[in-house]
Amino acid sequence: MKINTLFTILGLLFISFLFMSNNFGRAAGQNWGNTGAPGDQMAGNAPRTCISCHGTGTTMVTLDIELLNEAGDIVEEEYEPGVTYDVVVRINPVSGPTPAKYGFQLIALDDTNEMEINTWSEPASNVKFSLAANTGRTYPEQNSASDSNIFNMKWTAPAVGTGPITFYSCGNGVNNNGGTAGDGAACNTLSMQEGEVSSTSNIAKSFDVSIFPNPASELINLDVEVAKAGEYRIALINAYGNEVNSQFVDFHSGENKTGLRIEDLPSGMYFLQVSNLRESALYKWMKL
Repeated sequence: MKINTLFTILGLLFISFLFMSNNFGRAAGQNWGNTGAPGDQMAGNAPRTCISCHGTGTTMVTLDIELLNEAGDIVEEEYEPGVTYDVVVRINPVSGPTPAKYGFQLIALDDTNEMEINTWSEPASNVKFSLAANTGRTYPEQNSASDSNIFNMKWTAPAVGTGPITFYSCGNGVNNNGGTAGDGAACNTLSMQEGEVSSTSNIAKSFDVSIFPNPASELINLDVEVAKAGEYRIALINAYGNEVNSQFVDFHSGENKTGLRIEDLPSGMYFLQVSNLRESALYKWMKL
């Protein structure tokens, strides 16, 4: 009896520890992505998601993913390459007890190659970006169990030629009782086709970047023409969407020249991101 009781206590402690670690995000706590996206964790033949643990309770929720443009309008079908959007994940209580806390996880994938588009920025106070070692991907997720059911961040659309992308997200509304009983969970996707770059886009007017040589092996030279003088950020992003280098540069209005050493980078496709406080643009290049 004592042995059985001991195993029961140890089991409950393990479950409690597991639940508490997931309060700070599944990627941060368990190194897994559980969005239902291709390449995320599987449970047998099906994706493992928030619903796997939190979807059997009396609380019912739904989940929405929204992309908003600079004017605050919802973008429904097409993204514009290089444009930065506001992304909103909203968990909606539908029926049953109102959740005490909320959590979520999100990822954006290139539909063709199932590569992540990891261009997240400016997370809200209840959001962080976590690298999951088991998938090698970075996921926006809750900082801790959130009082708010709304999670905001920014995302920069990929370069021209990337093609269609899909956002995958799962989230839950929990009763915060230290376990998963009674909780509710939901998953959703948002698919976007690649649209045309607008001839009247602020980004097209603000940034004109030439990269040479391209492909390159040791150094890339940049001719950057900007409409407004100020501090600009230059970042290198690999094909997996991970930022590998960044720096801040003061550009004057008009043409500017600078360079980046790249000899230590692995060969492959990369993106160069140029941004200021309001706008961002992505450019594709190859490392030999």
